[in-house]
Amino acid sequence: RTRLNNLGRMIRMQKDYIIVDAHCDTMSELLDSGEPFLKSDRHLNLEMIRQYKGYIQFFAAWIDENSPNWLSRTLAIIDKCYQELEKNRQNMQLVLNGNDVHTVLKNGKTGMVLAIEDSRAICGSLANLRMLYRLGVRAMTLAWNGNNDITDGIASGRGAGLTDFGKEVVREMNQLGMIIDVSHITRHGFWDVLETTKSPVMASHSNAYTVCPHRRNLDDSQIEAMIKSKGFVGINIYPEFLNNTESAEVTDIIRHIDHFLSLGGENTIGLGTDFDGVPALPIDIQNAGELYRLFDELLRLGYSQTLVDKISHQNMIAFLDNILKNENN
Repeated sequence: RTRLNNLGRMIRMQKDYIIVDAHCDTMSELLDSGEPFLKSDRHLNLEMIRQYKGYIQFFAAWIDENSPNWLSRTLAIIDKCYQELEKNRQNMQLVLNGNDVHTVLKNGKTGMVLAIEDSRAICGSLANLRMLYRLGVRAMTLAWNGNNDITDGIASGRGAGLTDFGKEVVREMNQLGMIIDVSHITRHGFWDVLETTKSPVMASHSNAYTVCPHRRNLDDSQIEAMIKSKGFVGINIYPEFLNNTESAEVTDIIRHIDHFLSLGGENTIGLGTDFDGVPALPIDIQNAGELYRLFDELLRLGYSQTLVDKISHQNMIAFLDNILKNENN
């Protein structure tokens, strides 16, 4: 009886939350494994997230720099996304604009936002960028850890910022209504992007450097700039980015949230879990089905329901409403 009561409590709590997650690598992994999204043995699957009141997930096409054909790899991952949408069309919908965000949640479906992780995917071509937008891609991380022809990645060592072509890409993404993602890029690149862009940007899966001094995290000046420009930052739940160790707990995630809040980031902070893109997760959140534990703990600690809703979904929804073009635009 106790086990059944606990299960009932878990399902009830899950259904109480709407979640928007700005980053996962699940579809890239599923393409390689051949697993279906519905019941895959991954950090994230459709059965898990259908238990929530609402769920919108950014699915990144991660492009390995050693891939023999970057554009072909990108298209294969996008094709996998469309295959899963077709198989699960009663429960899933592609999100292309701000209107779709609200329609998905109103109709009780799971939303899919297509994203690219590493702009080497466009192979130096604005035409490729535009065609990927037409295929439904609505966000792009400008670099992964290495260098490309747009900007340097944070692990490259050189630390350079946007190239001239990179500035063209930023301006074209602004024109398209495509989300610019500054996670993974150098600090020089970050400031170049903010100087070049006419629209707010996101750091889809980055944490606070002051709390955990890892190169992938944002320092206070970057966080304050994101807040001032009405951008969005998704908290990454990978232990190494939370506390520089191989193990973490929900309390470590909350330390980063608290730091963002201390800088005035109440309307900026959200989730960018990095599900299926990391080798480890917090011991009390081992998959998407357990994300409710973060919000339960925030409420238990006295955070208001309004603030919890902002973190779980409302901040990202407001950001999407601001950036994504609607059909009548």
